Amino acid sequence: MQQPATQQYGDLMEPKPVPFSFSAPGWYVLDVLLLIALLLLIFGYIRYYHRNRYRREALQWLDQRGGEDHVKQLYAADMLMKRVAMHVYGPEAVATLQGTEWINFLNKCNRRTYSFSEDDSRLLFDAFYRNPQAVSEAATTTFISKTRNWIRHHHHGLRNRT
Repeated sequence: MQQPATQQYGDLMEPKPVPFSFSAPGWYVLDVLLLIALLLLIFGYIRYYHRNRYRREALQWLDQRGGEDHVKQLYAADMLMKRVAMHVYGPEAVATLQGTEWINFLNKCNRRTYSFSEDDSRLLFDAFYRNPQAVSEAATTTFISKTRNWIRHHHHGLRNRT
């Protein structure tokens, strides 16, 4: 017959509790890792802030155009998007685009939904070439709003990655 485990081996010897101390070497390693992570976060935020400076400046410039007539506002918004797109994607990819090609390019570069439509292409054509007087304030306001959204949410091109 077998004896119970406590009788076979005797009383169990429990180890002494490990004392808790912040002077243990693991805490120094953790401190260094947390410091490195914090520095990387700060560096990443500074890089993000500088990379998006052109967005802030473009939006500020667009806000200053509020008092102009509708055709001038549309022209300024369109040219601003062209300048931003040239900065981000390069002039060779943007300079020759106009009309439907330009609208499709804007939609392709947007991280969100496709915000520009064929109506926007016709609006620009009417405002610049066909009938500038027929451009309404509501259509201009909508286009300016879409311009702001595009500037905020377009994705970065490969050309200017820094």
